Amino acid sequence: MLQPPARWVAVSALASAAAALALPGATGEVAGIASVVTLGGLALLAGHAWGLLVVVAAQVLLLAHVWPLVALTPPAAPVAQATAAAATVASLPAVARLGVALPGLADVLLDEPSARARAVCVAMGAVGAAAALLAPVL
Repeated sequence: MLQPPARWVAVSALASAAAALALPGATGEVAGIASVVTLGGLALLAGHAWGLLVVVAAQVLLLAHVWPLVALTPPAAPVAQATAAAATVASLPAVARLGVALPGLADVLLDEPSARARAVCVAMGAVGAAAALLAPVL
């Protein structure tokens, strides 16, 4: 049985993916990332723990593509802004679980990691996520 936070992440991931696919002129990258988010969300709803790792990683990438549309799109495109805002807000629960998912990802990537190796992997994951989110602005 899923814990309530994981269920919330799964449902919000599916909502975020649906909103991202509804973006006018959605690119192939956004559609591909949204399909991975959907896969992870369905895996979470089915009770697979690996779905959280997939959802969190894909949501960071989806958020990196979608939030600039909210912040940088002129108000003349209200449908695009509203859809992008819905995808951005629905992405936040999964991105907030990044702190839980990164240690699990370190355990998956490294075979029996030491405490130092695990900490370095978590730190590198956090820096990578921050870079992915800030890259569209730079």
